Amino acid sequence: MRVITKEYQEMLNQSAAWRTIRDTPRPDFTELDKEVAAFEEWISKEHEKDRQILREASRK
Repeated sequence: MRVITKEYQEMLNQSAAWRTIRDTPRPDFTELDKEVAAFEEWISKEHEKDRQILREASRK
């Protein structure tokens, strides 16, 4: 386990790059989550179609 020392924390707080990362608000993933759900539904149906084709091919 790593421990951030007081000196290291002070150095981080003085870093412009770290402050940018720390202070940037988290992105809103609402639209992305909707697209992912739609893709998961679509790909599930496509996989089922593929499995059906394979089942039919194995019967012949």
